[in-house]
Amino acid sequence: EIAFHSARLLTSYWLKMDAQFIQKSPVIFEDTFVVREKDKAGKKFDIVSRYECRSDLYEMDAVIDINTDLFPLEKGQKFLLAFAWTLNKDNTAFSNKYDETFPTISSTPSLMNEYDYVMHGKVFKYKDIQKGGQNLVELYVSFGGLLMQLSGSPDKLESIEVDSNLFLLLKALK
Repeated sequence: EIAFHSARLLTSYWLKMDAQFIQKSPVIFEDTFVVREKDKAGKKFDIVSRYECRSDLYEMDAVIDINTDLFPLEKGQKFLLAFAWTLNKDNTAFSNKYDETFPTISSTPSLMNEYDYVMHGKVFKYKDIQKGGQNLVELYVSFGGLLMQLSGSPDKLESIEVDSNLFLLLKALK
């Protein structure tokens, strides 16, 4: 009985530690993707391309619009894609108002220092789908007109909800 109680306390402690760790991480999703197609349906805008990508780790599919003047990618190229709920490394909430301590103004380190391309957007649709006998989800995000669709396992995207504001962070890989 004592051993059971001790094990329960220890399990409870580790669960609390895991919850604290999760809460202390601003990044809520991260995976490496490879570009499979670029502008498959033709080029619509001069400085924006639509990329179709596949992830390595979680086997997700992404269709994403990216400003190619700022972050050009080519077919076959790999990049790191992450979602974060804040840019602050200390996991403090991101302000929706002008902030003179914003990293680009104050030179305070942030997640932006670790990535090549960052966009702020809002999740506008979350859809359950069946594909090849698997239960999957499609997540749709708008970044001020640039769009993204991410399809994959619901387990990896469950922390993201409709109407969530999030940051998309991309980093080119060699």
